[in-house]
Amino acid sequence: MAIIAYARSCSRNTPGNSKVFLTEIASMTSFTITSGEVSAVTPNATAKFHQYGADMDTIQMTSEGKGGATYNQTQNLIFKMSKKTKTLIAALDALRDAVPCGLLAIRQDNNGQCFLLGWSAADGNGRPFTQMTDTFDSGTKPDDEGANACTVTLTRMGGYDEIPFDATLTAAIVGGTATFIAY
Repeated sequence: MAIIAYARSCSRNTPGNSKVFLTEIASMTSFTITSGEVSAVTPNATAKFHQYGADMDTIQMTSEGKGGATYNQTQNLIFKMSKKTKTLIAALDALRDAVPCGLLAIRQDNNGQCFLLGWSAADGNGRPFTQMTDTFDSGTKPDDEGANACTVTLTRMGGYDEIPFDATLTAAIVGGTATFIAY
């Protein structure tokens, strides 16, 4: 691949993410990539991405790449969910069961952009999230800020960055009408 020009955008940039959606890699048949963006999602039968109700301002995606003749990125998707309930325990158990086979994620950032993580157009399936850590801190007193919450970190390694969704699918995801997501 040849070096390309990059023109800096002078528009407002709002850091952070507002939503995260997860599914098993085996739940998706294919993704269509057009001009470097996801333009179609084909799930298996009735499979869908599921929204994980993370606490406001706790969803973070980090990426660190390094290489020479080869290049690799380690990507982490981190989010926090508060108030331990049987529903949260069941959601965490489902993630723990699914992560050995691989998870895909969609993140919606605070600029209204959506990205697919864990899949690559270059090799037709990519490297999904296959590692998970979770921590829980009950806190010690009622005014412990950020306590009584579980922090989940999903980790993947791969040679490719996340893939943005095109304008049509982004509008459907942000608008809550994407048929491949269980809101």
